[in-house]
Amino acid sequence: MAVLAAVLALHWWLLGGFRLGLWPGESDNAGETVAPVSTRIIAAPQDAPALQSAPTPLAPKATAPAVNPAPLPPTGTAETTSAPPAFASESQAAAPAADPAPAADPAPAGRPAPDTAMLAPLAEPAPPVAEPVASSERLPRFAFPPPVVLNYDVFGMSDGQQNVVGAAITWKHDGENYQASLVVTKFLINLRQWTSKGALTAAGLAPVRFGEKGFRRAEVASHFVRDEGRVIFSANSAPAPLLPGAQDYLSVFMQLASLWAGEPNRLTAGDTLSFQSIGPRQAETWTFVVSPEERITVPGGNMQAIKLTREATGDYSTKAEIWLAPQLAYLPAHIRLSEPNGNVLDMVWTDSQIPK
Repeated sequence: MAVLAAVLALHWWLLGGFRLGLWPGESDNAGETVAPVSTRIIAAPQDAPALQSAPTPLAPKATAPAVNPAPLPPTGTAETTSAPPAFASESQAAAPAADPAPAADPAPAGRPAPDTAMLAPLAEPAPPVAEPVASSERLPRFAFPPPVVLNYDVFGMSDGQQNVVGAAITWKHDGENYQASLVVTKFLINLRQWTSKGALTAAGLAPVRFGEKGFRRAEVASHFVRDEGRVIFSANSAPAPLLPGAQDYLSVFMQLASLWAGEPNRLTAGDTLSFQSIGPRQAETWTFVVSPEERITVPGGNMQAIKLTREATGDYSTKAEIWLAPQLAYLPAHIRLSEPNGNVLDMVWTDSQIPK
């Protein structure tokens, strides 16, 4: 009976008992119309030009077994074009050229050492062709992670009861368009699923559709109607204005990874990032504070990571902490969501695979 009660509690937690006010879940201000935030945001065009990189198939025929945590090489760096940055930094001064990406740490015992050749410095961007901007608002570069499946263990503490499930982030692209998903599973059952698809542009990811589906629940979706400058929700929420640099609840992770991979030293401790985030029913503004790089331990090994923190914005809001790992092409090695009532969700990286 104790086991049955624990499983039922887990399902209740995943299907709505644990409020994930930041991601994945609902905002405390659902339906709120988001205005541009106070930090310095340089407007980016709604339809930035797609990057012209060598296409790779979205679904390779060959499937490789699970791989150890060797660093993932960036597929390419977006040179600066007329597209302004998708993010705003609170305390950017006239920034020097990006330093070479830090070398990966030695792999834990039993795992191969990282290939440092994959971490070679990125080429400097060509002079921007956009209209002149202040030197403190230098345009960012993006380097998109290679296609990968990241596997995670998910530990949830709800009302004093710890539950464990699995999760996987799948990221695919062909150099011009991308597809991404995050699936939470238990006993081979998909409990929740998030999907995102869109284009890769000089301003980073440009989502066109975000979907969320729960266990035995119909999918709800957000549609980015860029030619009209708005987001339409299938859940009958009021449309929201589409702001420059907007991301959805899933694409944000790949956008952050691409930003850091393109210019690892662009943002430093104390800087902030603010952007519009689109969920399945509403739009809101997320602001993250950058912390110094630190060493973390996850099931997949020990590694350096850059921590981003989004503080709770209300009595019932969720605090979010994300650790971006250079060894994983700056994709998240650890995600932690904390609620004021003591509920905590930890999502920690275990291994990676090549997508099917």
